[in-house]
Amino acid sequence: MLISKKFHIFIDKIDNLKPQRFHNIPTSRAGGIGIFVSFFIIFLIFKDTNLYFLLAIAIVFCSGLLEDFSTSLSPKARLYIQLLGSAIAVFGMQASITNLSPIITLPYFAGIALALFGIVGVCNAMNIIDGFNGLAGGFSLMVFLCIAIVAFILKVDFIFFTSIIGIASTMGFLALNFPKGKIFLGDGGAYMLGFIIALLLAILAQKNVGISAWFGLAVMIYPVWEVIYSMIRRVLNKKSTTEPDKEHLHTLIYSKIKNNPLTATLIWLFNLPFMVLAVVFMHDDWILIGISIAFIIIYMLIYKKLLSSNS
Repeated sequence: MLISKKFHIFIDKIDNLKPQRFHNIPTSRAGGIGIFVSFFIIFLIFKDTNLYFLLAIAIVFCSGLLEDFSTSLSPKARLYIQLLGSAIAVFGMQASITNLSPIITLPYFAGIALALFGIVGVCNAMNIIDGFNGLAGGFSLMVFLCIAIVAFILKVDFIFFTSIIGIASTMGFLALNFPKGKIFLGDGGAYMLGFIIALLLAILAQKNVGISAWFGLAVMIYPVWEVIYSMIRRVLNKKSTTEPDKEHLHTLIYSKIKNNPLTATLIWLFNLPFMVLAVVFMHDDWILIGISIAFIIIYMLIYKKLLSSNS
């Protein structure tokens, strides 16, 4: 953070025209670097580290870091870089998503395509919700906790160990980010957290019979639905699907309460019961699907209420 401020690199300048900005002080966007370094150093200490995992993280992280550094990398270029990193992880770690029981079992290459689409989608979904102090970081911490609990119960050492690193590094970031916003995740950090979480969920669900493939959707339904509904909303309004706006749930909440850290806290509390239920019913396909549907219904009711009250 000190280096970022001293040399004026990775700074979110207030004169950059971004409609999603809700701060008025130039702030370092280098928060993701600390999380990235934590993962890399700890994993490199262990000889059985999966090199595909580290390489994929580095590539996806760089897709956002370049944007944080130059603010000129096109959305298409970032997407291609994320696809490359995701492909390395999916093929190298056999993370294809084929088992969607009880609805369908996909053929191998369809499972590969779904995994790539899902991982890249979650990367960008995490970046979309990274709008207020503690929002993306706190949400990621909650998901890492859910994954760690499930991995501990199922005795999946790699997933558990990686989740613990995620918990520790994210808590370190939040110490500076919440509530004062002394440092931000940046695109690199948001993409990286989304990537790691999506990959862990894909591996966990596909390689362990004790957990439903729908568990990942249930714990990640907030950012997933946020990005899906954003695209639907923009298409219906004949707007670009890649341009940021101020019509997300968290921005509507902020418009109502005018409190940055409280906005994140309310989003955390909204997601908490759904995450708890997802962990409790991690084995039950239909209940997990129902949890996801229930979230979407409640989200839309809240969204419409806030939209009408803010207009």
